[in-house]
Amino acid sequence: MSESEQTPLEEFIELYAHIKDKFAELPSVLTKLSSFSDDIVKENTDLKSKLKEIEEKFTQLKQEYETKDSKISDALKDAESYKNQLASVEEQMSGLRKMYEEMTQEQEQTIDIQELLAIYTILFEKVFAATPHTKILLLLQGVAKEDWTRDELVKTTGFTPAAIIKALHDLRNHGIIETDDSATMAKLAPK
Repeated sequence: MSESEQTPLEEFIELYAHIKDKFAELPSVLTKLSSFSDDIVKENTDLKSKLKEIEEKFTQLKQEYETKDSKISDALKDAESYKNQLASVEEQMSGLRKMYEEMTQEQEQTIDIQELLAIYTILFEKVFAATPHTKILLLLQGVAKEDWTRDELVKTTGFTPAAIIKALHDLRNHGIIETDDSATMAKLAPK
């Protein structure tokens, strides 16, 4: 019988004889393929988890950045406000200086030191006394007592405790007075 005259069964047997050794390796190959597939699924799950963590961290950092950016913006606005207030005070002082110079040119007599101090005292008491900073400085300079408690300053000046605390911190930050850590005691800074 020639090859073209084989029955389908004979063709199958002949084909099976050629591939039966390779067919025996199939379960091993399938096991490896299954294990490889499991590894890919596990790696994919791990990568998804890491991606989610990174996205959460990114969101958190973005929120922190926006919060800090807002605080910086607020601080810059406050600084600009203080700068404008300082310019206003300097302008007022310039006007007073100009007025004083005009007065001295008009007057031929000299003003002695006590009269000048009286003018400054009136200016501080009437014009600038509206701020707790000025009252605190006048108390610390004008009284023989060296150390003052915050409560004494509140009672003596008539300002709220919050205003006194803020003024103490401002004066301390500018090196004018010294306070303890909690700003409960204050005294003039040494020169």
